[in-house]
This record gives sequence, C-alpha cells and structure tokens, in this order.
Amino acid sequence: MSGLIERLTVRLTVRFLWRSPAAVAEAVRGFQATEADGVWHLRRGMRAVRDPKQRAEMFTHSLEEESHADEFAAIYPAYARAPFAARHYERRDLYPAGDDAGWRAMAYVNVGEDDATARFKLLADALEDGPLRDSLRRIVKDEEGHVHLTQAMLLRMGATASEAAAAQRDVRLARAWDAWLRAGKRAVNAVAVALLSAAYWLAGPFVAGAARARLRRRVVAHDNNQLKRL
Repeated sequence: MSGLIERLTVRLTVRFLWRSPAAVAEAVRGFQATEADGVWHLRRGMRAVRDPKQRAEMFTHSLEEESHADEFAAIYPAYARAPFAARHYERRDLYPAGDDAGWRAMAYVNVGEDDATARFKLLADALEDGPLRDSLRRIVKDEEGHVHLTQAMLLRMGATASEAAAAQRDVRLARAWDAWLRAGKRAVNAVAVALLSAAYWLAGPFVAGAARARLRRRVVAHDNNQLKRL
C-alpha cells in the first residue's frame, strides 16, 4: 500500500506541481541538498571508524555521492534563470560519540540511499525526456549499488543483524516524524494565508471606502499636528 501511495504522490507531483521549469529547478536544488547531506554525514562518520579499509570505503562512497550532488547542480541552469545556489542547513552529528557511532551513521546513510533509490526510480518513470530524467536514470544505477554496499558495510563495522534492523527502524521513524512536522507547517501556513486573504477581500472594500471618504474631505496634517481645511 505504501508503494502505491508513493507512486501516486510522485505522479501527481510531476503532473500538477512541476508544471513550470521554476518548480522543477527548486526540486533539483532539493535533490542536490540531499546528496550533499549524505556526503557530510559520511565524512563525519569516518572519524568514528578505526579500520583504514572501512574508512577508505566510506571516503570512496562519499566521492560518488558528491558527484551526484555536482550533477544536480550542473543541470539546474536547464530549468532556472538564476545561477545555482545551494541550500544551507544547520547540520549536527547524529551519533557524535561511542564505539557504535560509525555503524549507526552508516545505518542512517543506508536508509537515505534506499529511499532515494526508490524515489528517483519513480520520478524517472514519471518525467518526460530531459536533463533531469537522464540524470536520475544514471544516478539510480549508482544508488542501487550503494544500498547493497552500505548494508554490507553496516554489518562489517560491528553491528549485528538485529542491531542494524533496529537502527534502520529508528532512522525511518525519525524521518517520518520530520516529514510529518514539515507537512504540518505547510498546512498551517496555507491556512494562515487563506484566512488573511479572506480577511483582506472581506474588509478591503470597507477600508477602501473609508480611505476615499477621508481623501474627499481634503484635510492635511501639518507639523504642529493641527488639521487645516484647504
């Protein structure tokens, strides 16, 4: 059921929300930010890994993720009139200390890779031919390999199968909660805009009428705050 909802959401987004190049450009900025975020967490997570081979694997993986971020930045001008400007977020270490910090960070990256692969596949199927579709198809091939790679690395870094599954479940719950909060914020903003717009259109004619009546009285105010008729 969740897969069907995701597919429907993607198709509705592409068909109705991405009708303008500007909307697509903003989505591309979001994809670039997602890939760049993965790079940041990979390189921060490397600090908690002692095995040189595992550190090298994480660094290589981060380079591939960085290439994806660069590709999204490169196609941005195809949909936007302004130069590309990366989104900036306040980031923090998810697991800053402890012997399990490395593999827990890898669990976070693994979930992100899995979700990105599924979403990019659906988008590539729903989009018409163009730079974004071509890039997504290329990136999906890399991401599919990254899902398997990060899962294997997660276990090699010391996590048991049950610990890995629990960590991945925690990450998904946290991501779902963040998505819920963002959706709630957008809903509140939409309601606020609707109420303010309604108030404007309902009260506007009365306020405009009062203003016109005041102007017809031809009264001006002087520096001494005394009113004088012309």
